[in-house]
This record gives sequence, C-alpha cells and structure tokens, in this order.
Amino acid sequence: MALLLLQVGSGTVLSKEINAVATVSSGQGVALPSAVAGMVVNIINTSANSLLVYPASGGYINSLSQNAGFTQAAGSTLQFIAPTTGQWYTVGATFA
Repeated sequence: MALLLLQVGSGTVLSKEINAVATVSSGQGVALPSAVAGMVVNIINTSANSLLVYPASGGYINSLSQNAGFTQAAGSTLQFIAPTTGQWYTVGATFA
C-alpha cells in the first residue's frame, strides 16, 4: 500500500491505492483510474476546499452521468470501490 500526497492540478490522475490531497483550489479535481472489478481507491481531502473526483473517461461514480465529477467535501475521507468495470461507488465517508 502506497500513499500519494498531491498538490492537485485540474484532473490529476490517481495511481495509488491511498491518496492524500493537500491543496485544492476552487474547481480543481482528480481522476480515478479506469474501474476494474475489485479495485479500491481511498482519497483523503485535507484541503479547505471541495475536491472534484472524476471517473476515467467513459466511467461512472455512483448514479451520476457518464464522466461526471463527484464533489468530495473538504476534510473528508472517502473510499471508492469498483464492483464492475467502468463503475465506481463511494463508501464510508468520514470527516476530520
């Protein structure tokens, strides 16, 4: 398990299982990798701003439209799980 500490630019692609996002300007976000059944990605947003989390191109998060960004609140930790290819779901939000 690796931890990736990010200074987020718009749409930075995540490549680790555990990701801590330290700085987010308004409207900035990250992109999850392509969802493959069984994948798990954790995102810790330690910034004072909300973080936009996007699926890989053609993917979905929860019941949002294809390619739509999910807004992760400031100070929250979320787990994104992929039960099937192309689909991510959020699980277990906690707040600092």
